[in-house]
Amino acid sequence: MKALFRSLIFLAVMAMGAADALAQPAMQHHGSWARITANNKPMLMIGGELGNSSASTLEDVQRIFPHLKALGLNTVLAPVTWELIEPQEGKYDFGTLDNIILQARKNQLKVVVLWFGAWKNSMSCYAPEWFKRDSKRFPRVHDRNGKPLEEASSLSENVLNADKKIFCQMMQHIREVDSQEQTVIMVQVENEIGMINEPRDYSKDATKLYNSQVPKQLTDYLIQHKNSLNNSRLNIQSEKGNWAQLFGNDMYAEEIFQAWTYAKYVEQIAQAGKAVYNLPMYVNVALNSRDRKPGEYPSAGPLAHLIDIWHCGAPSIEVLGLDLYDKGFRDWTAKYHLPNNPLFIPEIRLEDQDAMRALYAFGHHHAMGFCPFSIEDYPLYSNASQSDWKNIDLSKDDQLNAYSSSASALSPLAETYRLLRQAEPIILSHQGTSNMDAVLLDNEMRQADITMPDGIVLHVKHSYSLGWEPDAQADTWPEAACIIICQGKEDYLVIGSGVVITYSKPNGKQIGLAKCEQVEFDENAEMRIIRHLSGDQTHQGRHVRIPVNNFQIQHFRLYEY
Repeated sequence: MKALFRSLIFLAVMAMGAADALAQPAMQHHGSWARITANNKPMLMIGGELGNSSASTLEDVQRIFPHLKALGLNTVLAPVTWELIEPQEGKYDFGTLDNIILQARKNQLKVVVLWFGAWKNSMSCYAPEWFKRDSKRFPRVHDRNGKPLEEASSLSENVLNADKKIFCQMMQHIREVDSQEQTVIMVQVENEIGMINEPRDYSKDATKLYNSQVPKQLTDYLIQHKNSLNNSRLNIQSEKGNWAQLFGNDMYAEEIFQAWTYAKYVEQIAQAGKAVYNLPMYVNVALNSRDRKPGEYPSAGPLAHLIDIWHCGAPSIEVLGLDLYDKGFRDWTAKYHLPNNPLFIPEIRLEDQDAMRALYAFGHHHAMGFCPFSIEDYPLYSNASQSDWKNIDLSKDDQLNAYSSSASALSPLAETYRLLRQAEPIILSHQGTSNMDAVLLDNEMRQADITMPDGIVLHVKHSYSLGWEPDAQADTWPEAACIIICQGKEDYLVIGSGVVITYSKPNGKQIGLAKCEQVEFDENAEMRIIRHLSGDQTHQGRHVRIPVNNFQIQHFRLYEY
């Protein structure tokens, strides 16, 4: 009987553990798109990333997080830094992490932890002082002249073990305090990893490895995936040879070598952390833009031309995230939305245009998330100066009410996030299908067509093309965008701003506007009509229109005649 009782107890504990494993935050992969699930529910990360030092004190977090809630975020990306949680070797202080988690819960926010460990923007600036001072034990990389740089060596076992130890301690702490609540849904491993000033580490150990045989793990992977590689240089002609022999004797071969060392390092960190608490993990990338060369940009990060190296070397990393501070949003997002890499934008320059870009990312690329950087600096209202809102405590109702009553229109990103939060269940239900698409219009691209599954072609133009709005004659038009969802035959939702939509069918049938209405969705995704649109609002049935600086969801139906 005792043996039977022990067996039943063991099975019960195992069942509880299995249930816990199934319930924890996870990433659902569906080919070229993916999404996070938390508390057994899928979600879009309608988010923002905090500035590097904006979550380092309780006072900052208490002041900022109510503002993020008011902006409409459901996810905040927050730095957790090695120097603050292990100020003395082997002694841990998780106070900053606990502040972030507790304040996020109070404001109904999910958290993505940004681990600033051995590297942050290439440098080792967030490593603790005891680590920095002991460069013999924790060596740095070297430039081609033998000079050490303030960047930890990715080849050092001591660096790896110290970083891995504190990372696992952090993951254990998150599991202990959050596995039931599931506030923390994802972890970034390091930050914008890459060599700066040089394409690779020129230390003696690194140079010895560079002149050694390329690992079989990598050559096997490249040969196996030769028909789908993202960089023609990786199409090797032989399985044997050193890095220069297989990839070319230049800085780009050196970058490939350095990428391999980074990917293998990150894999060991991620793998160890997942063994403690298996949360989704990603790395982010600083772009190789403006014709810069490796080392002028952070060399060897998870760049588009090195994505295969990273996938091979770091399989525990679920997604390579795009940090975007350059022009050409459509082109950059296309480079990072790949059959084996869903689109995730953990950082983008904070500006009003992000409102339109978020719509395009979620609608066209079926993105996992969109997160402008330094989001705490973005105002809730368009006419609010920074001095107005940064000096008040939005957690106090009297100050929030006074602030709100003195303001007028919501700022563009707050408006868009309000729409996305309403439509989130509808967007999630159409992710990965041809029923949903989006357009992003600007001064150069003022119109685009979308062919829907029912065969109707929707012609989307910038609303300034009608010439009706006050600034339509300006030389430069603001960005405009919309998500369009086909809910059934001739039945659509449009979510956006600054667009006018007409319609046709290739078979020559005449298409008319049967019905148009401005709508909103409640917490249960039930649609409510705000107003019926006809007459002047639809130009007597000629089009569907949302003017610039108007942010709406409209429901419309078409018909043949």
